Amino acid sequence: MEHSIKLFAGMLLLLTGCVPFTDFQTEKKGPVQVVVQDHEPSSKLTSKFWLNGGVFSISNDGVIYFVDPIDNSIVNKASVTNYKIIDRFIDLKEWLKPDSSGKLRIDDIWVDHEGRLILAESFTGKILRISQDARKLENLADSYDGYRFSEIQGLIGSGTGEIFVGSPNSATIYKLDSQAGKLQVLNEDLVRPNDFIFNDAGNRLLVAESNPNRVIVYNLNDSTESMIKSWDLIKFAKFRERPVSMDTIDPQGDSLVVISGRGKKLQIFDLTLGKLINQTDLPFPCFRIRAHKGWIYLQARKGIIRRKIPDSVTFK
Repeated sequence: MEHSIKLFAGMLLLLTGCVPFTDFQTEKKGPVQVVVQDHEPSSKLTSKFWLNGGVFSISNDGVIYFVDPIDNSIVNKASVTNYKIIDRFIDLKEWLKPDSSGKLRIDDIWVDHEGRLILAESFTGKILRISQDARKLENLADSYDGYRFSEIQGLIGSGTGEIFVGSPNSATIYKLDSQAGKLQVLNEDLVRPNDFIFNDAGNRLLVAESNPNRVIVYNLNDSTESMIKSWDLIKFAKFRERPVSMDTIDPQGDSLVVISGRGKKLQIFDLTLGKLINQTDLPFPCFRIRAHKGWIYLQARKGIIRRKIPDSVTFK
């Protein structure tokens, strides 16, 4: 409990702007590479975003992949330690040829433990796996029981090769065995997912859901049952407090940070008890939160924010 309270105090400083951070401006340098400059004149400063990107995922070795905010069929990448150089990772238009009635749109991405990018594209309904060098593209799935996937919210994989895909339109969580090519439904009741994470041990899948607004836990150790056992960890009383995104924030994995309230509220919970520790308002709506090696990454409408967790935050 003590470390969660100190964590919240540090996060409050972090997100209300009392902890300084550097401003960046993105400048295009040709079709493949982007150079980020360290500073710009204060008269031109309109935002404090670290990267100009959309939905993102960070690999274990510190590569951030993010969807281009203008062309949602493109994924760019950069090292979190050398972020001034941004490379084009893949342009799906070079691989997929949709008809003239629509455009390709990447809904969600996740980097697996081998550094391969898994992405969900909603126009074709494909779940794709792309090699680390972007030279190989595999179609893992595009439909279930004859129905094509549409909007995807929630995409994550386990260390054993299983990939979990959330479809709020069908109120379904799909479990994909990427090695055997087997696709099945995880949930028994209707579930409208927004985001997925795993607990620190990797044996429980946490799902942020809307209507009802809650965080559900699926025990993946229940492999002998046709439907995996689940229970509610957190219930949000108010209609507008739907959980948008979440992540564990401390090294022990004991604290769960949730973005809720249409993206403008940050809440910290005890992950074991599902108990609210504290909460604060965010200065603008955010849609994804991820933690990586002492840094917090937040996706907003105008880009990605990165801020270091203050040294004053202690874990005991």
